[in-house]
Amino acid sequence: MNFEGVKLLMQEVRWGVLASTDGAVVGVRPMGSWAWMSDELWCATSPSSDKAVQIGKVRHAEYCFARPDGEHVRISGPCIVSADKTVKTRLFDALPSLKKHHADANDPNFAVIVMKPDRIRYRGVGGHGYEEILPKAGS
Repeated sequence: MNFEGVKLLMQEVRWGVLASTDGAVVGVRPMGSWAWMSDELWCATSPSSDKAVQIGKVRHAEYCFARPDGEHVRISGPCIVSADKTVKTRLFDALPSLKKHHADANDPNFAVIVMKPDRIRYRGVGGHGYEEILPKAGS
């Protein structure tokens, strides 16, 4: 498996889960509004959501995208929650489905989780252990 294969698996599965914590409580929730921006994984959220509040306290999270047969990829790294207009506009333009939830990128109830993965792990069907995958800069 390589970084392009990871991105393909994610596109095919479409929905993943995001795990975050505030240091005491862990939250895991489905996430479908995401896109790779170069070597960063961006995801839409509300700035007042539990995940955004948790990331504000502990700036590290992990995504998991899995097929029903158990093949999966885990992507973890430091995160920020951005309300920057340029960042929001870029994700809004990349994901037309966001228009169902927000009139435009200026919606104050729209923010972006920006993750810079420091670890990507892949496990195939029936695999034992994980294969470490390195993201390509500029991908």
